[in-house]
Amino acid sequence: MKGFALFLIIISACFLLANIMVNDHGYVLIAYDGMTFESSLWGLLLLVVISLGLIWLTVISFRILLGAFSFIYPLSSGARKAKARKLFDRGLAEFTKGHWRKAERLLGQAAKSGESPLINYLAAARAAHEAGNYEASAHWLRQADSKAPGAEMAIGITQAQLQLASNHLEQALATLKHLHKKYPRHAYILKMLKQVYIRLNDWQSLEKLLPKLRKQKVVKDDEYHQLEQQAFKALFEQAYSYGRNRLSTEEKVKPADDIWSGLSHNQRRDPAILYRYCDCLVRLGAEEKAELLLRENLNHCFSEPLIRLYGKTPGRDLKKQLLFAESLLNQRTNDPELLLALGRLALRNELWGKAKEYLEASLRLRKSVDVYNELGHLLGHLDEFETSSRYFQEGLLLAADSATNLPRIYKQ
Repeated sequence: MKGFALFLIIISACFLLANIMVNDHGYVLIAYDGMTFESSLWGLLLLVVISLGLIWLTVISFRILLGAFSFIYPLSSGARKAKARKLFDRGLAEFTKGHWRKAERLLGQAAKSGESPLINYLAAARAAHEAGNYEASAHWLRQADSKAPGAEMAIGITQAQLQLASNHLEQALATLKHLHKKYPRHAYILKMLKQVYIRLNDWQSLEKLLPKLRKQKVVKDDEYHQLEQQAFKALFEQAYSYGRNRLSTEEKVKPADDIWSGLSHNQRRDPAILYRYCDCLVRLGAEEKAELLLRENLNHCFSEPLIRLYGKTPGRDLKKQLLFAESLLNQRTNDPELLLALGRLALRNELWGKAKEYLEASLRLRKSVDVYNELGHLLGHLDEFETSSRYFQEGLLLAADSATNLPRIYKQ
């Protein structure tokens, strides 16, 4: 209904306009610098409409011709951008499919066509690396550096990642050290350095890096403690390897002493680190030095490995050593590991009765292969062979965890 009404209004308007044009043609005179132009009003309006239509057609035709020409040979910045985006999208699609060589070619073309080539060059470098073409990968990284000189960090991190992935650890270390020097607080660079040091077994460098890892919150406390223990375990093993072939005891323990002297106060109070150092000293023949250090620290950093090592380590004064261990019983009356250490120290002092009491007390609290073994040797020394044999058997069963029930053999 509304459409029909609108149609009637348009028809009425056309009849009204035609009536006006027939009854009054109008007159227009334009004069300028001796030239005149005369026309009816409606003729002038028709000329204007025709002129505007011709201009519109000319613009449309020009745009069509320009679009066709740009399709063949793109010249405008918009066309270049569109082409670069298309190449990047195709290259990224091929990259996700694992078509590395095709992805490298498309991404390289996109980098040359686009205004922001960095991401394309880096992606092309990764594609070339995945294809095993390391020379091409290095070439794309150099291109990225020349086209985007302000992106040293992004290029360097990508280079280090590719070097790590191809197991070129020394090259990755050199790249990361250069980056770390310029960006010492960058968390990801620190994290990659940590990985390189671990893979290179460079525990000394890792130990020096650990405080920075904690400060920049690259590792949590649990991981920090684990890495610290791993590093010092390896460092003291290296110190043992370096020192065991030297002549004098002083020369043997020097590598371990150098590590110990470089530790902070808190690190020296760490029971695990203290154990590694003292255990290294004992294996290198410096038992008295290890016993003295253990005696000085056991009161404030007691641990089972430390007291076990103390019970096995003969000091300069065996009686004084036993008295000190007995003083620890005031706070740890029912500690089976301490009682085992006391039993061993009593044995070393040839106090057979006291040694037996300590060992049996330890055994009542916790069954242990070491306690069974010590009791077996002690009772054998005291000519109690039957009991000694029983302790040895029980220790063997405990060590084996379970005995195999052999099938019974029947004779015909």
